[in-house]
Amino acid sequence: MAKNISEKRLKIIAYFLSTIFLLIIIFPLFYIVSLSLQDDSEIYSYPPRLIPREGTSISIVMDYSKLENQSEGELKDTMLKDSTLAMYSTIYELNRETISEVKFYGTMDGKTVFYSRAHGLMLRLQLQFGTYTKARVSSKVLLANGKYLESAEALGYNFDINGLDRVYDIMELGKNRYSGQMGEYLKTAYNTEGDFKGTIAAYNSILLLENYKYYYLTPVYMYKNIPSIQKYSFFAFMFNTVITLVFAIVCEVVICSITAYPLSKLLSKKTSDKVLLYFLVTLMIPFVCIMIPQLILVKSWGMYNNYGGMLITWLYPYPFYIYLFKGFFDRIPNAYFDAARMDGSGELNTFLKICIPMSKPIITLIALQTFVGAWGDFFWYFLVANKPELWTLNVAIYTISKTSQVRQNMMMGLSVVTILPVLIITAVFSKQIKTSIMSSGIKG
Repeated sequence: MAKNISEKRLKIIAYFLSTIFLLIIIFPLFYIVSLSLQDDSEIYSYPPRLIPREGTSISIVMDYSKLENQSEGELKDTMLKDSTLAMYSTIYELNRETISEVKFYGTMDGKTVFYSRAHGLMLRLQLQFGTYTKARVSSKVLLANGKYLESAEALGYNFDINGLDRVYDIMELGKNRYSGQMGEYLKTAYNTEGDFKGTIAAYNSILLLENYKYYYLTPVYMYKNIPSIQKYSFFAFMFNTVITLVFAIVCEVVICSITAYPLSKLLSKKTSDKVLLYFLVTLMIPFVCIMIPQLILVKSWGMYNNYGGMLITWLYPYPFYIYLFKGFFDRIPNAYFDAARMDGSGELNTFLKICIPMSKPIITLIALQTFVGAWGDFFWYFLVANKPELWTLNVAIYTISKTSQVRQNMMMGLSVVTILPVLIITAVFSKQIKTSIMSSGIKG
């Protein structure tokens, strides 16, 4: 009885400690996701916020009934100007608020004839890298040289003099703390022509998730002269990453297994140990010692700033994987190979027909290890590929982070992009990883 009570106590303590350690491990990821969902005004707040506030949606309503004598084209142009001034000034003037969405309603005779909507990050991208790159927000700047037309096309709008199927809650109009402040600065500082009727404030957490859409679009705004990035955005970097991953996995599995086979089954133990020692000794050489010579060599071969330089280093087998393959092959009974040789099978055929089919656990383990290692590889790709169209995800995120206009929440959002694939792969293949480690004879 006492023994059972003692075992239960140990289990409770074990579960409690496991839960504590799990929370400690998960907390950094949780905080990164939290920062990525926060607004520019929140990320530098003190004390830091662990749970982001709901996104605020501001709807601005202006009436143009007094301009009914204007032509349809003139009226549309007036509303385009006012919507541009209202939407950008909201982000600029209320920069200490969590503004995640701005809507603009232009009305005439009680019906909505103009509507435009933009996410807060979209407006900030336009101010940082788009139509108004590094420009000061003022009525003169926003309307200069017809830029408001370019901005309106980028944000999107609807205009129909006969009325639009866009409605707002008139009962909530003006019943928020933003209306008075916005009505004053729109009329005095930005000189809008429509009659300001008020604002409607709403709150929605879904707007925070929409942040990721504009994190994804950030490279499109930053690298306007590179067609592949303009067309595919972050998928251009993902494509480069996938190329390096596939090449790395194939090379490490194929070359390391072929290298390990003769060490295990063809050479004498004494010779095999000496060759294996040579490979393992190379592990002790830091990358910084061979970095410059390797870069000079790659340049001399004409492989700088192209896929050749990024991929060629994977043609050298990783010594630890050779060691793992050899250890696994050593456990395969020699009787299989002797029988194959007696039947006249060549060594390559024996390797392909006997070794490889029996080596699925170790191949899975090494493929997953290579995936994780290659996914996190940064420095060599950073050295050998300076063209943005060749960047892997890690190089792209590092380079984007060095841009002064990029805020911490954007960097956290981009970081989540690089973390999630590894977490997903690990979660999906956790059972296979466990089985592979057990079958490969690795103990730890």
